[in-house]
Amino acid sequence: MRFKYTDYHVHTKNWSIDVDQDGPIFEDYIKIAEMHQINVCFLEHFELNYVEKDKLNPFYNGGIDDYLEEIDKLKETYDFVLGGLEVEYYVDREIVLLEFMDDYGNELDFIAGSIHEWIHHYPITTRARLEELVKKVSVKQIIDNYFEIYQKMIESKIFKNVCHIDTIFRYINEDDIKPTEDCNTSDERVLELGRICIKNKIQIEYNLSGIKFPIGRTFPSKGVVINLLNEGATFFVGSDSHSIEYFTKQIPKVKKAYNLIHSIQKFNI
Repeated sequence: MRFKYTDYHVHTKNWSIDVDQDGPIFEDYIKIAEMHQINVCFLEHFELNYVEKDKLNPFYNGGIDDYLEEIDKLKETYDFVLGGLEVEYYVDREIVLLEFMDDYGNELDFIAGSIHEWIHHYPITTRARLEELVKKVSVKQIIDNYFEIYQKMIESKIFKNVCHIDTIFRYINEDDIKPTEDCNTSDERVLELGRICIKNKIQIEYNLSGIKFPIGRTFPSKGVVINLLNEGATFFVGSDSHSIEYFTKQIPKVKKAYNLIHSIQKFNI
């Protein structure tokens, strides 16, 4: 990679279904990344349950090979471009996910596991769907299920990297969908997930996107990141960009996040 810093988490309209149709393509990010001297990793959503069944999904019917071809072509010209995937974890599909990693793990520069939903069509990262889910399942159970499944993902060791470990609090927080008194929303709970990552030698994302949601902070929080760094965790930084405007604004923050990480790591040597 050419530059000192890397944004490991950006999405394009052609390959991630949650990006607006007037959203960015590869070249849009590349132009800005080169201007600001930052490597950029395209971490497009890869969700098996949708890839296999939804004909509108860009990865449907072997689309991943087209994705790899496009990335390889870009890398012939730009040495600061990385091709990656944000792969959805499913408790009941670990064998299929392992097979996928065997087939494509070496074809991509970076793969990170994540959890957006465990009940089909009810992603906890989409407010409207989460509101529907809350009508069927208690807030406490949703939070508990998230942490239980996230721990299973970490301990499966399918992924060497994991995204936004506490994104469950994107909308479930005191500023939006308020947790009930029986909910455990403590930093300690997030720290425990981080410690399991440390134990299993899994890299954690310092995801900057929370600031644009009601939670108003990073995933995990800066305080949790500092604590985990002091305990030996390793982090990668991602803006989780879905637009060029947001990506551009986040570049200084990505660099600042890396400087924080490096300063603590240097102190602990």
